[in-house]
Amino acid sequence: MPAAAFIDTLGVGIHLTYMDTAYADVRNVYNDLKWLGIHHVRDYPPGDKPPFSTYVFLAQLGIKFDVLTNPDFIWSVGAAARLNAAVPGSVAAVEGSNEIDNWPVSYQGLTGAAAGLAQQRDIYARVRAAPSLAGVPVYDLTGFETKKVASRAGSANYANQHVYPQNGEQPTYNSNGDRWMGAAIDAVKKYQLPMVITEFGYFSIPQSGWYMIGVDEATQAKGVLNGYMDAAAAGVKRTYVYELLDQKADPQNKDNGMHFGLFRNDNSPKPVAHAIRNLTTILNAGKTRRANAAAARGTLAYTLSDMPVSANSLLLQKKDGRFVLALWNETPIWDRAIGKPVTSPPARIGIDFATKAAHVDLYDPLVSATPFENHRDVSQLSVDVPDHVILLEITPVGRTGITPAGRPGT
Repeated sequence: MPAAAFIDTLGVGIHLTYMDTAYADVRNVYNDLKWLGIHHVRDYPPGDKPPFSTYVFLAQLGIKFDVLTNPDFIWSVGAAARLNAAVPGSVAAVEGSNEIDNWPVSYQGLTGAAAGLAQQRDIYARVRAAPSLAGVPVYDLTGFETKKVASRAGSANYANQHVYPQNGEQPTYNSNGDRWMGAAIDAVKKYQLPMVITEFGYFSIPQSGWYMIGVDEATQAKGVLNGYMDAAAAGVKRTYVYELLDQKADPQNKDNGMHFGLFRNDNSPKPVAHAIRNLTTILNAGKTRRANAAAARGTLAYTLSDMPVSANSLLLQKKDGRFVLALWNETPIWDRAIGKPVTSPPARIGIDFATKAAHVDLYDPLVSATPFENHRDVSQLSVDVPDHVILLEITPVGRTGITPAGRPGT
């Protein structure tokens, strides 16, 4: 997967219409997004507050919107069309109603899921009929029971799910059998549509107990970074983490909803924000001289050994032809019984390259954007893979294209 394509899967939710929160300063919102290296956001459409110019300001700086329709979906689609006309390409998608199981809709005499599904068909039709939204995909609504709905034909271009791992668990693998992201992806495979996740995240209040358990900031960083990687590896087109900012100050930790942010309410970055910035910085960094054409088209042959069932890998290629192999091991990260982080021993994983690598530099995005270990002229390597993403930047000898051999992860 091209590194640039992976970065394009990274999204984050914002709330520009919440004028009494940290989102009131739109310039700060943009600066935070730029600092992270993220340009995809999810938000409700522009109305009277903030003014339309606020959205245009962000759009002109390269921010692309998933426009989430509010109950007045006709107006919402019109607002999205207006924004995309003002700044062509700024609307990446129009999304149906949000979590109708929590915020029910009524439509054409219908209630419950029937109302939401009927409304979604009309949202889809209106987007397709709007000239300034030509080519803009429609994300499905969320909150309906997928088992009872056989098809999304004429309703959406992308299946859509929300994923919030419970009990401080990892996004995809847990030894007790929970598969939060995997189960969400499996639930919509029958629709045979590409998929997005428009909400995903952890709130940073250390808690114990059962369900909707908060974690500390360091564990939040692990879960979010792993989730971004899990989704991309599973083919999810884009994942929007909830959310950019802690909306309001909550020093007594009374409101879980005020602690999902990548940044605290005073705009100081949490560890998760540093980790995302480190990740995008590493992937965007390139050599002054571009790789030759063969390397630019190449793939990397390698074999991974001793991979536990909880471990994952994703191979990326940077614009200059170098490869980045992401490895992460989804061992337990939170003890819900006592409300404390868990540190599991890393997995010792072997990597065998089909040809010698001139350079292999290891990075831990949770720590830094500079390598913590360097290797030169190696054909085999053993790496300790922790409970969060690490990156191996690999420069093959001569930077020539390499034919894949075997399956990564085998």
